[in-house]
Amino acid sequence: MNTVIAVCVATIFLPQLSFGQSPFKLGFRFDYEASSLTPGHDMNDFYRSYNNYYSGVIPKPFDTISSGELSHTGWGGSIRYFGAGDQVAFQSGLIFTYGGKDIFREARFQNGIITRTDWRVNDLNTQVDVGILLWRKLTLATHMAARFRSTEIALGYFYQDGSYSLGNEYDILGVYRASTTTLDLGFSIGLNVKRFYLQMGMSYPTNAFSDEGLLTLLDYDERQIRWTDLPRDYETWVNDPANLDLDNGFVRARSLRSTRFNLGIEFFILK
Repeated sequence: MNTVIAVCVATIFLPQLSFGQSPFKLGFRFDYEASSLTPGHDMNDFYRSYNNYYSGVIPKPFDTISSGELSHTGWGGSIRYFGAGDQVAFQSGLIFTYGGKDIFREARFQNGIITRTDWRVNDLNTQVDVGILLWRKLTLATHMAARFRSTEIALGYFYQDGSYSLGNEYDILGVYRASTTTLDLGFSIGLNVKRFYLQMGMSYPTNAFSDEGLLTLLDYDERQIRWTDLPRDYETWVNDPANLDLDNGFVRARSLRSTRFNLGIEFFILK
């Protein structure tokens, strides 16, 4: 992945250096990313299955994760090149951003015990833009982005006395983790005004470098008899773990990648 990025950067930027003083701009970037779970083998399947299994004793079941709930802000930096030309010119850019989101869900039993999931999602994005500059202001570009997402879900119990446990008194408890890497393709439109650059874009994940794995316990008791991956089919996981469907019985890491809408603003410190 790093080699691919390096080749892209060299191809886009290095040829410009031979023309003397090139109009590069270095800036800070703040952005907002709208994204959601990809339906199918996702965490909402676990929530629904858990609610169904305990339907008679769980007056307050889990709420599912709604569309766009994984959206978050981010920050980073950018290097941009704006070519010369009053009407049409070449433009390119290299963007680095980092952002994350914390969310939680709770289910309350009749006896007062609460099952809680605490999410932490971290995204690191590297994006290369290539396009045209119109009238020295408007940009139209396509892009390729490498996206590295780390997701941790702590699944624990709050007991009646207020104590919290991620221990092994129940096999389901613990911290689950998945890492997903995708190569995204997309397009954007931007507006350059003095030291500010506003950009709006869409990105679509490809299957390249995608993780097809599971959400797996970071630490577990080797004596436990059930799977150490987060189940999609909770009822079978509890009652008949040996016959849990390997293809359809678990939450898949691929559900954590999605189409992204991004709105960013950059302030150029070098103009």
